[in-house]
Amino acid sequence: MCFAVNGYSDATNFEVGDVFESKKSTTSVLLYKSKLDLKELVREPFASGTWKLIHSKYTYTLEKGDKIILLASLEERGKEIFRVALVPKKKALYQNNPYYYVVPDNFNQLVFVEHLTE
Repeated sequence: MCFAVNGYSDATNFEVGDVFESKKSTTSVLLYKSKLDLKELVREPFASGTWKLIHSKYTYTLEKGDKIILLASLEERGKEIFRVALVPKKKALYQNNPYYYVVPDNFNQLVFVEHLTE
C-alpha cells in the first residue's frame, strides 16, 4: 500500500513559528519590507483604478530554496498579515535586513517544513 502526501500548505492553518520553504523556481509570494506598503495594498488594492507601484528594492519574491519563518500575526481590515524572517538559499549583500511582511494568500505555493516552538 502506498500513500501520496501533499506537503503544500492548506489555506487557513498558519501559526506563528511555522517555517515554509519555496520548492518552485517561481512563486507569487511577495515579501514587503514596509508594513505601510502592504497595509495600503490591503486597504485599497485598486485605488483610483490604477495599480500602486512599489519599487523592487522594497520587495522580495521568494525563490526556490528560500524559507520564511512566521514571527508575528497582525490584522488589517479583516485580512491577516504576517511579519516573517527570510532565510534565503543564496545570501545577497543587499539583504541586510531579514524581516519582511506578507499576506498569506499564496502560501499554498509553499511547503510546510516545521513548527518552531522557541
